[in-house]
Amino acid sequence: MKSILTLMAAVLLLLPSLASAEGAALVDPVKSWDNHWNMFLTIVTTLWAFVTALVIYMSLKYRRKKGQGDGAYIHGNILLEVIWTAVPLIIIIFLGVQSWNVYRQQITVPKDAYEVNVEGFMWGWNVTYPEGLKTINEIRVPVGRPVKVNLTSKDVLHAFYIPAFRIQEEAIPGRTTNIWFNPVQKGEYTAYCTEFCGSGHSLMLAKVIVMEKTDFETWQGKQKEGMVLSPLDKGKKLIADLGCLGCHNITGEKTAAPTFKGISGRETILADGRTVKADDSYMANHIKDPKSTTVKGYSQSMPPYNLSDEEINAVTTYLKTL
Repeated sequence: MKSILTLMAAVLLLLPSLASAEGAALVDPVKSWDNHWNMFLTIVTTLWAFVTALVIYMSLKYRRKKGQGDGAYIHGNILLEVIWTAVPLIIIIFLGVQSWNVYRQQITVPKDAYEVNVEGFMWGWNVTYPEGLKTINEIRVPVGRPVKVNLTSKDVLHAFYIPAFRIQEEAIPGRTTNIWFNPVQKGEYTAYCTEFCGSGHSLMLAKVIVMEKTDFETWQGKQKEGMVLSPLDKGKKLIADLGCLGCHNITGEKTAAPTFKGISGRETILADGRTVKADDSYMANHIKDPKSTTVKGYSQSMPPYNLSDEEINAVTTYLKTL
């Protein structure tokens, strides 16, 4: 008995160091979480199979037979009691230490990580790069370099989630949180909002584009030179990226919000009875402060957008073509 207790104590003391040694080799969060999940699944499945087999065996071997009296009374077995207490305790501590190790790895950002700032809003993601570049619902990063995402929210709670990289973190108004991932393979992935944030929640998607280093640098250069899009094309892209077409449309149909078709110069009746002309000034003010004017027959659910004058001009330029 004494030797069993000594062995159990030795195992418990060694578990933290074993877990740390294993965690040190798991430099990719994706592999860390996958290995962690597989370990949990293996242990739980093994225990389930063992207990189930034991129950079936005992049920068949020791089932009550016809004419059989009560069995002998057994007071207890100290060895068995120690085993069925010690083994689950060791397993629970082992899993706890492993979980802490993976969590510690996830919150420890590599020193050479490329940082991007991501701001959630209803219903999209504003992305700002260290070089001062900005995108909406699109995050471009170089392959093979860890990426740190600094998160915040402009309005309500959101949650930033990229399934391919096994990361998820809350985006909280007035507070900055962070998460990191390691893009080891180039490609296009999807980021979701997993915190229900209103009627446009399902449209709150972003592209995560992992590029070769040279391609990434070329893209940065084009962005800096302003050679990527004309005002018209930029406005069209902003309308799509901001999720505007989730409520508005360009076909003239009546939906959750006024149609964009023919909006420029249109006489519009507001909820307070006033009639205004949807000129450039009206459209710009409505983008900045949607609550200032509500169109008759529609509810006020549009969020304010923190766009630059150049971006607003691009949006109005595109709307004039509809």
